[in-house]
Amino acid sequence: MTDHGTEDPGEFERLLAENLPKSFSRYSPGDMVKARIVELGKTALLLDVGQRAEGSIGLEEFSPEELLSLNLGDIIECRVLKFVAGGVVLSRALKARNLDLESLVQASRSGIPVEGNVSGSNKGGFTVDLPGSARGFVPFSQMDFARLPPETYIGQRFRFRVLEVRGRDVILSRTALLKEEQAADRERLMAEIAEGQLRLVRVVKHETFGIFVDLGGGVNALVPQSELSWTRSSEPPPAPGTEITVKILRVETTGERPRISASLRQAGDSPWTDVSDRLMVGSTVRGKVTRLTTYGAFVDVGGGIEGLLHISEFTGKKHLRSAGELLKINQEIDVSVLTVDPASRRVSLSLKALEAKEEEVDPEVRARFVVDRDAGTQRRWTPTAPQNQPAVPAVTALGEALLRAQKRKSASDEKK
Repeated sequence: MTDHGTEDPGEFERLLAENLPKSFSRYSPGDMVKARIVELGKTALLLDVGQRAEGSIGLEEFSPEELLSLNLGDIIECRVLKFVAGGVVLSRALKARNLDLESLVQASRSGIPVEGNVSGSNKGGFTVDLPGSARGFVPFSQMDFARLPPETYIGQRFRFRVLEVRGRDVILSRTALLKEEQAADRERLMAEIAEGQLRLVRVVKHETFGIFVDLGGGVNALVPQSELSWTRSSEPPPAPGTEITVKILRVETTGERPRISASLRQAGDSPWTDVSDRLMVGSTVRGKVTRLTTYGAFVDVGGGIEGLLHISEFTGKKHLRSAGELLKINQEIDVSVLTVDPASRRVSLSLKALEAKEEEVDPEVRARFVVDRDAGTQRRWTPTAPQNQPAVPAVTALGEALLRAQKRKSASDEKK
């Protein structure tokens, strides 16, 4: 049995050192650390920073709402402020009331952010309230990525990086911190993003070839024009600032910046899934012309489906040089469905087929029939009864063929 009272103290220190991730002396003022809350004190939090000594951070670093949400075991990010006999003092940002010129110089060396209120602006930038005799100044280029009206910032409280201390003048930067936050967001984004994901994004820019959306962390994705909608509608894409859901199609991480493409139309259900049930070959449907090309026109037949009306299917009555001779954008027309191919996502349409249907009826037979346009989208024929005579029953296709054959036979007999 081992006698714990006679263990070698040196052996214990060696085992302790082996189990510590790094030595205490490796931290320097300004280093960013992730610390775990081990005790909620009355004036400070006691934090485990993976060292031989524990760290502490004052409760004044947190808002009342943040304090209510803190629990033992939570991980917070903060910076090393200084070392004391009892451990390491940590801070998220130096508060204005704790600042003096010596602290500001230390902050410029360590990179610890400082907090201040934007009090005004001049021709060069913004003034920031700092304690004592120090004067804070933020150049316009150092306040934000984009230059917005000064009133956007005046009266607001922000964190700044201390760039330089010139006597009592302190040059500050907010964009330096924004870039760091953006880099952290970009790292998290690239670690989790994958093809096939649905993500809520914000439209930031329109181009002729598509739109760009903000994924976060300064990373944009391209939604090509062909991926905006299932149809070639003339309606404009979502306006900049609009939030939309897209599906990630491709992620390329080679090069300096990632290249990501996404789809707006594929973020929802595909209209081609049940197209064969909704569009029957031979049926007549109502549609709207969305685009004219040299070889025909595209027609939106509803439900996110767009069909091709080839110029050879426009009319059999005359030769057309261009689609514009007969059709125009946004014109509503009746078309006949020639083919439906869900696999290749193609629907072919015809206007000429409707002409053929009308010409199939002999003049004498047509005189006894009228087009019934109230019978749905299908073109149907309804008999008209002569005055003082009962209605003639509807003639079937076979019946009409027999009538035509009988007429030809009668004509042939008369010649004989």
